[in-house]
Amino acid sequence: MQGDLDFDKRSRHLTAVFWFALAIFCLALAFGMLSAPIHGHPVLAVLIQGGIVLLLGTIGTGALVSGVRELSGESGKARGVPDEALAHCLTCGERTPNDAVCPVCGEPPCDRTRSFNVDKQGWGGSAFGAALSAALFCLGLFILIGPYYDGERRVWVLLACGALALLLLVVGGAGLVGSLGTLYKGLGGGSTLSYSVGGKERQANGSGAAVWGKLVWLSGQARVVAPLSPSPANEGGYRVSAGDIEFAEMVATLNAAGIVNLEDVTTYRFRLGEEPAKEGARPRARGNGPLPFTRTKDRCLRIRLAPLVRSVTPSGEYDDGLSDVLVLDQLLAAEPRNAVHRFFVQYLLEEADVRQLRHRLDETPVHRAQAITHARALREGGIAVAQELVDAVLGGLREAPQQPSV
Repeated sequence: MQGDLDFDKRSRHLTAVFWFALAIFCLALAFGMLSAPIHGHPVLAVLIQGGIVLLLGTIGTGALVSGVRELSGESGKARGVPDEALAHCLTCGERTPNDAVCPVCGEPPCDRTRSFNVDKQGWGGSAFGAALSAALFCLGLFILIGPYYDGERRVWVLLACGALALLLLVVGGAGLVGSLGTLYKGLGGGSTLSYSVGGKERQANGSGAAVWGKLVWLSGQARVVAPLSPSPANEGGYRVSAGDIEFAEMVATLNAAGIVNLEDVTTYRFRLGEEPAKEGARPRARGNGPLPFTRTKDRCLRIRLAPLVRSVTPSGEYDDGLSDVLVLDQLLAAEPRNAVHRFFVQYLLEEADVRQLRHRLDETPVHRAQAITHARALREGGIAVAQELVDAVLGGLREAPQQPSV
């Protein structure tokens, strides 16, 4: 690991040396061209001198900036992320140092800069393009006027110089107009931020905007999956009814039998600052006050059908260990768990909150009674259900979306 870091550091140093060497070469030529006397018409002298100085000076300056960035290690994709954005948890938005565990959502310490992408609308690249385009335009004018002024009268030479000059004028003029337009937009110093955090138990993504390195707004949403755990009794004043206990026992039995899977899922949504009202509007710089912060948290117990248990038989007469396995699509109707699985397909084609399943079954009392009967038959068939699992389902029924917190 240390060797990899050293190699990366050495490669950055070698790249920086290359950029510095190119910068010195181009800037030295530009200085020499600027100080060299040119005999001829003053307009032609200005055109050829200005074109070459702009060309070499722009390349040299760009190489110098690239070398400084490589040497300082700021050439990565996360360069330009505001410190205010890095000071907040990417899962819930809580202001938490990146080397500490978030006290709200439990996000572990991480290097948040690696999760960000920055799309800058800066002026550096536009200014570089404008200078190069101006250099091409000056060279095009020089090639168009110079040969005729020097006394060249051969038609084929004049046509060749004219065609080359027109090409440089068109390319340089178009590039100059486009670069100046982009430069005008980039003078606001705006940049667009986006981030993504992926994992088996934690997924988060968001977007934001900054002006001159100062965060304007940042919003995100995240989904955190945790092990099942019962919620505190009577949380929020919720009173458990006999119907809740019956429903919780049914869901717990289905989970114990391996028919459904349960996950404790917490969803966070937060907003730091105020997003522009119009989509695509350029972000505006804010004052020195703190950004307004809001967050919503929704904890629920997600339920989904487990994969079907299928019977398999060898596909050949002789089982030599290399035979393919034939999966039988028709399940035995006598298997109780398969019958229960097929019954709940109509309610759990996609994962849902246990509260949603409760509401769907309450809308059809006949099916609710059948679901309770299925669960009772499974328990009588030997499926043991722990009380802690029932309490966890009851906790999922008690949970309710929280109001935005500031």
